Amino acid sequence: MSIQYRQKADIDQLAPTRSLIDLSNHSEGDFGIDDFELTFIFDDILLVEYIDETDTGELMRNGIVVPTNTVNKAWRKARVILTGPNVKYTKKNDIVIFPNNLGVTVSNMDVEGKGKIKGGVFLNENRVFGICKKKDESSKNSA
Repeated sequence: MSIQYRQKADIDQLAPTRSLIDLSNHSEGDFGIDDFELTFIFDDILLVEYIDETDTGELMRNGIVVPTNTVNKAWRKARVILTGPNVKYTKKNDIVIFPNNLGVTVSNMDVEGKGKIKGGVFLNENRVFGICKKKDESSKNSA
């Protein structure tokens, strides 16, 4: 009996399609739309705002500053600000975790109903590892 295995495709090797917009190339976050505010995004795209940075933009983990040379390999935490119409699992204000090395970074972008986002990223929903929530104090104490 022969067992055949299906080889899974690496998302980073797939050609961009309408449902897989290529957001693997980084930008410096300057879209040149200072006199506009973002009101809508398309497809399965998320706009998330980092929640794991200090006021100076340093990445923090459990109160420790992560060296900048390791940031590209780090995972990130962010709050979902906007979702495209084809997003299935995440919604506005969810906290998500995702790899830092994917997506298109944004900084100082005005978003309708939110105001200015200091730092964040556009990414496809399928790049998100998961949705998180804060533990309540009673569950911390009983563990």
